Amino acid sequence: MTSHTPVTARLERAVTDGAEALFAARRDDGVVDPGGDRFSPANTAAVLVALHAARAHSGAGPHGAAAELHEQAVKRLYATQRPDGGWAMDGVPTETLTTSVVASALALTAPDTSRTAVAAARALVRSRGGAEGLPEPAMAGLVRQFEAMSGARDPASLPRLPLELLLAPGLARRTLSLRLPIFSALALGQSVRRGRDGLGGRVDKAIRPRAAAVVREAFERERSVGSFSGDPWLTSLITLGVARAESEPDIVRAATDWLSDRALPGGGWALMPLDITWSSFAGAALLEAGYAADPRLVPVRDMFRKRQQDVPFTALACPEGHWGFSTDRSWPMALETAEISSLLRRLPGGAADPYARRGIRWLTTMQDRSGSWSLAVRDSRPGGFGPCPQMTAKAVLALLECGAGLTDPRVLKGLRSLARKQRSDGALEAMWYRGLTPGTSAALVAFARAGRGGSEPARRARDFLLRGRLPDGSWGTGGHDPGAVPGTVTGTDGPDGSGGTVEETAWALHALLAAGEAPDSGPVVAAARWLLDRQETDGSWPGSAVNEYVRHCYRYPDRVLATALAVKALGRLRTAAGAGTGAGAGATGAAGRGKAGTA
Repeated sequence: MTSHTPVTARLERAVTDGAEALFAARRDDGVVDPGGDRFSPANTAAVLVALHAARAHSGAGPHGAAAELHEQAVKRLYATQRPDGGWAMDGVPTETLTTSVVASALALTAPDTSRTAVAAARALVRSRGGAEGLPEPAMAGLVRQFEAMSGARDPASLPRLPLELLLAPGLARRTLSLRLPIFSALALGQSVRRGRDGLGGRVDKAIRPRAAAVVREAFERERSVGSFSGDPWLTSLITLGVARAESEPDIVRAATDWLSDRALPGGGWALMPLDITWSSFAGAALLEAGYAADPRLVPVRDMFRKRQQDVPFTALACPEGHWGFSTDRSWPMALETAEISSLLRRLPGGAADPYARRGIRWLTTMQDRSGSWSLAVRDSRPGGFGPCPQMTAKAVLALLECGAGLTDPRVLKGLRSLARKQRSDGALEAMWYRGLTPGTSAALVAFARAGRGGSEPARRARDFLLRGRLPDGSWGTGGHDPGAVPGTVTGTDGPDGSGGTVEETAWALHALLAAGEAPDSGPVVAAARWLLDRQETDGSWPGSAVNEYVRHCYRYPDRVLATALAVKALGRLRTAAGAGTGAGAGATGAAGRGKAGTA
């Protein structure tokens, strides 16, 4: 169908094809998986450095299979270096953080062959302001550490990581949140390598067991398999710290084995798997599109139930009942916990679902005193993994979906927090996504669902979104992208160069509809047409560099997330326009249209 066909005539086919694309990506275990090797230059660099440190600790150089893994990873890094000298994942503009850590990894682990590549990369990093140009202080510090290990910076010039912070566990948790195990490992390694004299040295020696205990608790919580949150990046940073400290040899050995086992066939290492995130986006989209009773969602539901965490994360003072990114032992995420609790409640029989109730209990326990939600530690300090408006909005929505009333104290506190966090222009931020469109959209949906769609905060959020529309009807960053490369135009990395992205356009479209925007209004029709024009022949939509692995520093595109957001927005529009005649109008999904379910 061409772009000249009326939007309402195209919705049914687009939503159906998009839903089928999501179901086609579902694995037998219920995970909706985009596939591909998802090669990450940053993760590959971190693994190379960690394995190098582990070998240095053992006194052995790379040989046999280890040497082959190293050679393949280095070759892939050389092959993926860009003409500007930098690196990033496919579909992402060149990144300072990624380029810097890759340069250091190559200089450290392949010094005889990497001089030209490293020189080009470091020239690019210098032109962008070096480590000091990174918007996240923790990442600037990490870059400096990698540079020192590779000989590009004097180790004595590095700020000392204050190991004594661990003497105040509550403060350490609120300050560091999920970085606590990483900080503990890296501070442990630094304290051994740069030992202090006198009283300071004696204090460090006394605290080192505490740092090791934090790492060990996280290690054993994941069944001592060597993984930390199923993530090559996190696992590498923790392995690096304890290996440099010549401490915890069993952890180093298990982690290096785990990392080696997860090398990609084509060389290097991937971004961490996002099994639960992918599947929660897909599940929410399919529910919005009317597929709640489709039997193909049963394995997805069962997977969520199996992967709900049944053990606390003691080091973070985090109770059981949450979900993480991937496994039933990955690190806690308030956003995923809110999304899945809501999703399970909306599935058939959800009112009695004990897993949804456990998720809501966890969210209730973890609400900040201010009314907001942080990522994983209650009352985390602002910045980093602290209070997040998008996360707060999603938690409020989960509470409402799971039976909380409009005057429930948890809901009211959350809404007041959103109003306080709203910027003067009406926008709100999101931790895991670039720009201001996703956070503002989530808050607008929460206000509307709470019966406050006509309130001043909701009006300002709606007005901000409408002001952010691009001339072609799409949305991009919302005019604010701290991670943008200096000298480039914000919001020009859409898949076709138009400035908008599928994800941000879908977020905004869904929010406006949820807040009562008429389905035949100009902004709605233009946004829908823009999305419809970008659907691909297999029913999916292309992902863009909107998803943040490290805030403002390290991004990735994702086809499942983009497709799910588009299906969710267009499914909402189909319902609002009365155009749905199949699953979106209350039928039973594929089974209701005569297609066989696979559950």
